Amino acid sequence: MSRRTPRLPMRLESLILFCTGVWLLIPAAWASQADRAQPIDVAANEKVTDYKNGTSIYTGNVIINQGSLHATGSKATLYVKDGQLVRAVLEGSPATFQELDDKGLLVKGDANNANYLAQEQKVILTGNAQLFRQGDTLDSQQITYDMKAEVVQAGGKAGGERVHVVIQPRGKNQTKNAEPNTTPSATPSASPEKPAQTPPQTVQP
Repeated sequence: MSRRTPRLPMRLESLILFCTGVWLLIPAAWASQADRAQPIDVAANEKVTDYKNGTSIYTGNVIINQGSLHATGSKATLYVKDGQLVRAVLEGSPATFQELDDKGLLVKGDANNANYLAQEQKVILTGNAQLFRQGDTLDSQQITYDMKAEVVQAGGKAGGERVHVVIQPRGKNQTKNAEPNTTPSATPSASPEKPAQTPPQTVQP
């Protein structure tokens, strides 16, 4: 006579299923935070390190990788404390970056200068700046993107400067974002966009 396996109580069974579901969501939901625990991999033609001040200056075809973070430039200054990347300032034509945000969405950007604040999960793009997210694009001379708060600020104080956005249509089952205000110095809460007249520059993975 076969012995029947006792069934778990309904409450315990539900708790196990819930915990399993949450665990499966963790890699995507905490992508950018998990990057901080990954090793920093930098390649360049030349490097000068100031150990006293915790800075390293890389020049010549600079490539930076840390988890999902991928950044490039002709010059990069890295600020490291206790083995953790605090800040990276990249220069290039253009300097580029891409990283998965806390929702697992790929965010890309390029500009003449990119100031990446790793611990604050914020990037400041200056000079011919472009930002790409969820198919939407944003062009401005200066863009500040707070990945943690999901806040974008574009534009500046320069007279005559304009911000150009392009928003892709969303499906009924996709997340709908409100259209941002496209006036200079606006802080849109929606996904960033890019102008129609200039094709986006491809950010190499």
